[in-house]
Amino acid sequence: MTVYLQTHTVPRIDQLGGGTWTLNGMTELTILVGKNGSGKSVLLRSWRDLSLEGVHYVAPERTGEMDFQPQFIQTEMDVGNRRSGSTRNFVPDYRRRIIGRVQTYFMQRGNTRGNVVAPGDPDELEALLTSLTSDFSVTLKTGTPPYDLTRLGTNEKIAGVDQLSSGEAQLLTIGLDILTIGAIWEIEGRAQRILLIDEPDAHIHPDLQVRFAEFLLRVIDRFKLQVVVATHSMSLLAAAGQFGGDRSCVIFLQRMQQTYMAQSFDAARKEAATVLGGHVLMGPLFGAPLLLVEGDDDFRIWGQVPRHHVINLSVLPCNGDEIFKYQKSLERTLASISDAKPNPVGYALIDGDKSLPRPNPQSPQQFVRFIQLSCHEAENLYLSDEVLAQWGLTWNKAEQQLIAASATSPRLGVFANAATLDKRNVDLKGLMPDLVEVLDPKRVEWTLRVGTAIGKAKPSGELASFLGAPVLEALWPQSTTLGTA
Repeated sequence: MTVYLQTHTVPRIDQLGGGTWTLNGMTELTILVGKNGSGKSVLLRSWRDLSLEGVHYVAPERTGEMDFQPQFIQTEMDVGNRRSGSTRNFVPDYRRRIIGRVQTYFMQRGNTRGNVVAPGDPDELEALLTSLTSDFSVTLKTGTPPYDLTRLGTNEKIAGVDQLSSGEAQLLTIGLDILTIGAIWEIEGRAQRILLIDEPDAHIHPDLQVRFAEFLLRVIDRFKLQVVVATHSMSLLAAAGQFGGDRSCVIFLQRMQQTYMAQSFDAARKEAATVLGGHVLMGPLFGAPLLLVEGDDDFRIWGQVPRHHVINLSVLPCNGDEIFKYQKSLERTLASISDAKPNPVGYALIDGDKSLPRPNPQSPQQFVRFIQLSCHEAENLYLSDEVLAQWGLTWNKAEQQLIAASATSPRLGVFANAATLDKRNVDLKGLMPDLVEVLDPKRVEWTLRVGTAIGKAKPSGELASFLGAPVLEALWPQSTTLGTA
């Protein structure tokens, strides 16, 4: 774990009574939650002003054009100038400053890829950014502008902020802000790297807030950051607990209180935060079926499927075999509050290597039915023809690459006879990073590739057979009424 400060004391402004704030028990990712006026933003800016070196503050109101303005290159090179641009909640040229920092990053590192000259490889930044902005393909470069941005599906080239929604612009620029400062700190060899992010949830839909939380944890790992986030969002709080576990904590800020002990995300707090997240359990009210999935990888896959606007889902991760407990709990809850004739409001999706539970009087499936993949588990979907085709690869070519890789990598020994391998049922647990390294030249997170293939249209071909008819009939019903297909 990267924790530079477990305890920190910050000056408290006179308007809030003076004195200091003392925060105890902080972890890699600390979430500050509090009402308007409780002092969240002021606390973060006071913290930033204590030490400009190795501390970066992301202001809550992030506006402006996304064009390249050369004067911001020099501004973003100097920590004092970066500080002076974020002394308030509002940064009028925020997006231009971030685009300027992309050039600053290239000037400090050089444009060579493959991590052969300096740390902070552009390929890694692009892969991380793609995991956050999965509707777009992003390439960083020197030049004007210092990026190529393409909307997937339509192949629209994005030349300005007017072609983006406010949420898309926020997600893209805040992602670039975090990644470029992390890469620059790595190039500079900063001993302390603390990132203070104020209300990153502004203008961003709850499902993208969940993806942002996972993105933060990946960036924390990659660039050895400690991150403090101020938010009102229960969706973001729930995701921090779900993905971060004991690496995350929460501090509930009160206007009159000065000393705090961070609270860990134990099982009870995780479940409470998930319920308070709201968007999961509100889904059925708007015709979006619940989909219970077994773990974080499944959540990453199915959580992005609705982004393609073909089907709508409200996805809830259940930590492996807890899916059976969650299903039973939801059955009891929904039966107790519903007088209507039972009709499914959701499904619990389990891997193909498990036994499919059958409904019985003690364990009914009237509201939440179990469905099952027709392949071993979600990882096998990555090897289906339709997923591989996203980057122009066929299974025959993949076989050759995997056979060659197995000769030098004992971990991939299972692929020594890839030509006769049952890719539908082979156990791929623990092998996915190796597979991505061998098969995908862009090194895109495998769950993103699978989620995109599932979400862009009703699956067909090999992907459909791996998912199986029960999954297709449940989640892509012919009727608009859930459960009547």
